[in-house]
Amino acid sequence: MLTRPEAPDLVRVMPVVLPLECLDMAWPGPIVRIGTLPFAMAWADCVEGNQFFYVTFEEAKAWDDAGIDWQAVALGNLTRLTMRQPASGVKDDEHGCPFVKIMLHQDALGPSRLLVPNLFDDVLGPDYQVAIPERTCAIAFRRDLTPAQEADVTGMIDGCHQHGTEPMSPARFHAHAFWHPNLR
Repeated sequence: MLTRPEAPDLVRVMPVVLPLECLDMAWPGPIVRIGTLPFAMAWADCVEGNQFFYVTFEEAKAWDDAGIDWQAVALGNLTRLTMRQPASGVKDDEHGCPFVKIMLHQDALGPSRLLVPNLFDDVLGPDYQVAIPERTCAIAFRRDLTPAQEADVTGMIDGCHQHGTEPMSPARFHAHAFWHPNLR
């Protein structure tokens, strides 16, 4: 049985990308829309074994009352995690240069990694695009793809969206749309 820890450990709190529909639910804690994207962001105490315990309004208020910028701390936690393993997979072109990065990590925070600004600028170019076809999977790819690469990326996105456990969206977005989400 899944047991919630007594209190969330701020060291483990991370932002989590969710379907936009979560905004219409009676969510137990802070949740915001990510710009104009069809996604929302909440925060969770991410314990071992991919167990997420979402931050409640009461927990957020306690941190606020203590003068802790817990959302900035959570983004810092995510950034450190992401820098250790930005992608779980990669596909290279015929010259050995990556054209797609896959974020399907054991920690189930692949889509959250898209919140880290300029993550793949150096490899995919500053205008790279992204997709979140499934709740635990994100894909980043170069904007300038050959027809074969485009077919490969489309196959990945569509396959993950159609066959994933929790489909999100087959749409593509500019990576920078995730970098400055509305907070509070």
